[in-house]
Amino acid sequence: MLSSGTAATEEEQEPETQTIEAHQRKKPVRKTLSEDLPRDVVTLDVSEEEKQCDCCGKELQAFGHESSCKLDIVPAQVKVIEFQRLKYRCECESGVKTAPMPKLPIPKSIATPGLLAWIITSKYCDALPLYRQEFILKRMGVEIRRASMSEWMIRVSVLLQPLYDTLQKMLVKQPCIQADETPLQVLNEPDRTPQNKSYMWLYRTTGQLGSPVVLYNYQSGRDHGRPQAFLSGFSGYLQCDGLPAYKTLSSKQPEIKLVGSLAHARRKFKEALDAIPKKKGVPQTKVSKPAQVLNMIQTLYAIERRIKDKSVEERFQIRQSESRPVMDKLKKWLDRQQPKIAPKSRLGKAITYAQNQWSYLMRYLDSGLLDIDNNAAERAIKPFVIGRKNWLFAQCVDGAKASAVLYSLIETAKANGLEPYAWFRYVLSKLPQLSKGSSVEHLLPMKLTPDNLKIADWWK
Repeated sequence: MLSSGTAATEEEQEPETQTIEAHQRKKPVRKTLSEDLPRDVVTLDVSEEEKQCDCCGKELQAFGHESSCKLDIVPAQVKVIEFQRLKYRCECESGVKTAPMPKLPIPKSIATPGLLAWIITSKYCDALPLYRQEFILKRMGVEIRRASMSEWMIRVSVLLQPLYDTLQKMLVKQPCIQADETPLQVLNEPDRTPQNKSYMWLYRTTGQLGSPVVLYNYQSGRDHGRPQAFLSGFSGYLQCDGLPAYKTLSSKQPEIKLVGSLAHARRKFKEALDAIPKKKGVPQTKVSKPAQVLNMIQTLYAIERRIKDKSVEERFQIRQSESRPVMDKLKKWLDRQQPKIAPKSRLGKAITYAQNQWSYLMRYLDSGLLDIDNNAAERAIKPFVIGRKNWLFAQCVDGAKASAVLYSLIETAKANGLEPYAWFRYVLSKLPQLSKGSSVEHLLPMKLTPDNLKIADWWK
């Protein structure tokens, strides 16, 4: 027992409770309607009787107007483009010349670039399964079987494959990449078993690099060989979760340095916090151990929000002076608490995860190019996860590969500030005109602007 004059130990000086600081939410503000939207100006006037002054009876003089903008929507319109090919012949009957047909993405089909772009964005951007699109088109007076649309998606993905391959070459040249993965059910997959699940892997550049690249890759498995094959030639930082496949990949390719995600560690401490029974009159956030960790992590995120627009070198310097001491403090806390906490409790599991991942969690401090977490990759894979809830599975391997290509191009277009439908319509108009083996780099999303995509007639 300590006497009154004895100094307390470092552990006894720890506060029993600590409150997680609150944050202020911004009030929502109605955004003005874009000037780029088509606009019909309707002039409203008062009646002829009201143009007389109520006081003196003289005629009122117009001096200006008040504007009030409202938003209207015209439902999608379907139209048929009929090509009438003029034919020519000579009196000598030597032959007939006929105007050539424009080159289409899928020859001898009724699918135009506009129709294909609509189907692609509806399914892979708006998560509308093909059977729902079939019903929507039928309401518009057009009957296209979902089997036909499915075949079109596979054939279009083959046409777009050179763009995907070019983006992959760009990706592996980057100094840092983020990765994530999610399960995918493929019905007609060879040697398919419950144990050998298929996965959709995602890779993307970090937020500090210009010209974002977001790529999906379908693979029938989750072992280290899957990312290893896709990332062949990559040398740099790979930011990911704690999946063993990534650790195996790093051990086989030492030039790849793994970077952890502090969001994953934080999530486990938040679960430990939520598992603590609520006491009447005591906020749930007033709990000792998980709250201490969450406060330290919140401090780290506050630093990141403050430096997000600074240069790479400034981010590195500030992390060394401000973030590293917080991480060191967090490590000491983990070392002190781990022997005292039951390993199978929620808090014990959170501590064990953080300790096992610690060398990877610290690595974001090594470069201003890196992010504190893997959230950008998780956000990028979310459209696929949402779509999967609707269409549930891929019918065949070719369909899964097509999904990887089309999701990749949609998310890369979005990340580069392009509207997916406009980009697909433009690219599917231009690709058929290129000769075999031609470069497609000028059609990549980062090479185009919204103004480039404004084409009136795709066949010209």
